[in-house]
Parts: sequence; structure tokens; C-alpha cells
Amino acid sequence: MLLPEQSFSLLYVDDEVNLLSAFQRIFRAEKVNVTTTESVEKALKLLHENEFHVIASDYRMPIMDGIQFLERASQLAPNAMRILITGMCDFEAAVDAINRGKVFRFISKPWNNDDLRSSVSAALDHVKLKLENEELSRVVEERNRELTEINLGLDREVDQRTTDLLNGLICALDLRDTETQWHSRRVSLYAKLLAMRLGMEGQDLIDIERGALLHDIGKIGVRDSILLKPSKLTPEEWIEMRRHPDYGYKLLEGIRFLDSARLVVLHHQERFDGSGYPSMLRGNEIALGARIFAVVDTLDAMTSDRPYRKAVDFDVSKQEIIRCTGTQLDPRVVEAFCSIPETEFRAIRDMLPDNPQEGADGMRWGASIAASRLLRDSGSR
Repeated sequence: MLLPEQSFSLLYVDDEVNLLSAFQRIFRAEKVNVTTTESVEKALKLLHENEFHVIASDYRMPIMDGIQFLERASQLAPNAMRILITGMCDFEAAVDAINRGKVFRFISKPWNNDDLRSSVSAALDHVKLKLENEELSRVVEERNRELTEINLGLDREVDQRTTDLLNGLICALDLRDTETQWHSRRVSLYAKLLAMRLGMEGQDLIDIERGALLHDIGKIGVRDSILLKPSKLTPEEWIEMRRHPDYGYKLLEGIRFLDSARLVVLHHQERFDGSGYPSMLRGNEIALGARIFAVVDTLDAMTSDRPYRKAVDFDVSKQEIIRCTGTQLDPRVVEAFCSIPETEFRAIRDMLPDNPQEGADGMRWGASIAASRLLRDSGSR
């Protein structure tokens, strides 16, 4: 952008040499650099080599008239304002000048000096306004880029803090229930994989992944004598154990970014036929994230070693999932599950094996993040 104290440039073309001199004298005291030429060919060459803010032209000239010249000038200097100076200008010529030459003003010959100054001044005001708008747009664009970079930084920080918070919650549960230490992390990634196959994306995908990760967080509120009991629970103890979905739902209350995820926590023990708990919800009354979780929870439970039994093969767990279709599990979700190759689930399990002693917690959690990124990058499948 030109600074206020800088001058603007003006090109005037006329085959009458004495008018070129008169034109220059009018603007001698103005902050306008005036260039004049009696040749259209020279004028076009000047436009190729220099920047002009205002272009004025006589109408009647040899080779091409002023309208033809200004039409060419509009292509070479589209941001310049154009003025047509003519001794005769009928209506048709005026329309032609507007349509083809994109003329800003008409000035009649012989011109009045004040009128000429006024027209050029108005043209320069338009140029200044245009330049100021361009500068403002540039500044706004630059500020927007800066704000975008700041927001991206904030998003990364929020994402990191969110990951740290969720990791902290799961680690708190792991300290109490080491038997299934990596179960929550695996099912969260399984759930994300299955949700992607069902066409889910964006925030819905994130909510399901987080809800599956936190599904058992309510067990923090269950007494150790019940949670860690090696033998079968009594009916009274089962009543308390079955409160853990409610405990988890209330524990996450007030954490706004987990509002949707906590529904998965609340519904994760519901069954498709209404036989689950705590509310005996049926079918689509159960949050979709919880219906997805139910399938992958069954998969992980059956393919993981437990003190009281050994893990079974993927095919065996798959057949059990199919058998439970329509009772415990949503048929649509099971159908999507069956369409996913075993290798995709195995890739997640290989990153997060059963043995909680393999490597430091931070390294293993880093593996779960890597698995999550793997799923994110393969979201188009």
C-alpha cells in the first residue's frame, strides 16, 4: 500500500502535443507523477513496464481510439481508474466507453482545469480507498492466520490436557483393579474402529472412544471387599456392584466435554433385549456408543486371559457375539463388527497386550495413543 505522503502516478495519452503540456502544468503542484505520451503504442509499453493509478486518454486518436485504448489498459492495469477526455461524446460512445473501457469519468474538451482536477482527485480517492481496503484485507488475513495458529496451539494443549485427565482417571481405576488393566484402553480403540465402520465421524467418534475408555470408572466407588473379592458375589454385593454405571455417570457430571461420553458409561451394562442394568433399557433406548461398546467388550473379555479361564480364539468369540445378536447385542452393530477383518482388531491388541507388567505405564499409554492415531488415519475405510 502507498503511504499517505507518497505520490500517485497518472498517465495521459493524447495525439495533440500542446494538450499534453497543458495537462502536465495543471498537476505540477499536486502530489501526482504525471507521464504523458502522444502515442498509443508508447502508452501500452509504459503500462507493461510501470504502475499507474489513473489513466486518462483522448477519444479521437490514430491507430485506436480512446475507448479501445482504455479497454486494453483495463487488462494491463485492472486496478487503475480510467478517464476519457473527448471533444465529442454522444450517448452511444458513452455506453461503449463504460462497457468496454470501464471508464470512471468523462471530461469534455476543452476541459475546465477545476473540473479536470476534481475528476482526477475523485479517481485518486477511489484508488486510495481500494488500496486501503487491500491493506486492511491483508492485515485481517494475517491476523486470522495468527489466530488460527494460536487456536491450533490451544487445541493441542486442550487435547493434551484432556488425554492427561482421562489417563489419570483410568490410572486411578487401574490402581484398584489390576486384573483388567489394559481392558479399558483396548475396548476404547475397538469401539472407535467399529464406530468408524458404522459411518460415525467427528465428535461422535470421539465421544464413543472416550465413553468406552471410561466405562468402568464408576468402580472407583465400589468397596474393595466387593471389587477385589476372588469368590462369587452375594446377591447383596451384586446390588452394590451394579451401581457402578450410576457412580461413573455422576463422577463425570460437570465435565462438559464428556456429556455425551458419560451416557456410554451409564448404559454400558444395558442389554438390547432389556435385560441389563441399571435401567433395563431396550433397543434404541440405549445410547449407540453403549451398544457398540457391548460388542467389543464381549470380544475383549473372551480373547483375554483371566485368572479363572484362558482366552479363546477370535473365531470363537465372534461366534458367541453372533449367538447373542438380538438379545444382549444390537444386530446392526454385530453386522458391522462381522465385516471388519480380525487383523484390524489384532493390530490394536498387539499394541496393548494383557500383561500389565510389560513396560512402563507411560510407554504403554503412548502405545494406546499410537493405536488411536492409527485408527484416525484409516478413517476412510
